[in-house]
Amino acid sequence: MRLLFLFYLLFCFHTHYCQTIRVRIYDGINAKELQCVIGSGNYLLAANQPDGSTKYIALNTLAQGRFKISGSQLQFVQNGNLILQASQFELIQQNREDFINWSIPAISTKTRAYEGDFELSLRKGQICLINRIELETYLEGVVSSEGGNGHQKAYYQAQAIISRTYALSNAERHQKDGFALCDRVHCQAYLHKRSGTALIDSAVFQTSAIVLLDADNQYFPTFFHANCGGQTCAPQEVWNEQITGLHSFKDTFCIHTKQATWVKRIPIATWTSYLVENYGFPLQDSTAYALMQNFQSTDRCAFYLHPVYGIPMRDLREAFKLKSSYFDAEVIGQEIVLHGRGFGHGVGLCQEGAMNMAKQGFTYDQILRFYYSGAHLSVSP
Repeated sequence: MRLLFLFYLLFCFHTHYCQTIRVRIYDGINAKELQCVIGSGNYLLAANQPDGSTKYIALNTLAQGRFKISGSQLQFVQNGNLILQASQFELIQQNREDFINWSIPAISTKTRAYEGDFELSLRKGQICLINRIELETYLEGVVSSEGGNGHQKAYYQAQAIISRTYALSNAERHQKDGFALCDRVHCQAYLHKRSGTALIDSAVFQTSAIVLLDADNQYFPTFFHANCGGQTCAPQEVWNEQITGLHSFKDTFCIHTKQATWVKRIPIATWTSYLVENYGFPLQDSTAYALMQNFQSTDRCAFYLHPVYGIPMRDLREAFKLKSSYFDAEVIGQEIVLHGRGFGHGVGLCQEGAMNMAKQGFTYDQILRFYYSGAHLSVSP
């Protein structure tokens, strides 16, 4: 009956479940110039003029050009020649599969391909590139960016559902900036268009419109990370905030995967200097120093050594760019050696654990129930 119900929902809702989302590309990068090459299909470049009129030019496959800043305006240049100048540009695709390859010449020649329409404007002295894209097409790019290739469909289905839930529940995250989400990990990685992998595309299609809701039928907080190292993390240990439905629990599905463990060596002088300067660590206290020489964290914990010293594990992760805040520590010679577990903040679904569950034959709904025990599947409200 559950399968029949889901097929019914898909039949009823898929054909008209078409929502456009605005995602900023290259967020956090100070882009003064953008290179574009029409990867496939045809685009119409529209330039909004000061008098309210609009100028258009057609760009076909392999056509290329650069958007540059000139005072308070943007310029579109081809082969060194100024073609159009405007305060804002739009690139409008002719067909759904049309895409553009983008790059930032001053940083790298590596391109990032995206489908959909685009808006370019000048904000805070840099070019703001926004991708207008159908939600489900965006999700195909997200699932590919977040999960990569080579996994089971059940994992991709689970990732599609939590990414859809996250996108819809955070659709106003960057509202004050004029877009919904950005391409960075703190929203969701969106590094390129859908990869064309049939398995990923079908996983998104087969779960179209399905989201996770809580007991009050609100979007469930579907946080996720790469690897929890064997135990997920409570939200309050990361963000000083309790989030209903999310808690710490043991997860053995990820402990033998590639990002389950890590090691980092830091000069002891650098480590102790940071502790003393930022938290007044009593370096001359023999008991405190002995604890630092052999710190063991059998479970996730919020503070390093002991709560009395007031050193949050999350602060150490950020300050020393650690893969996670779940580690043991020992002093060896003139270094402190951190033996870590996991990769990421540790809250919610562990991606490598979910991948392993799918490999062992678990279905996407079983995976989601394991990581989000208080949630249920439904069609987006």
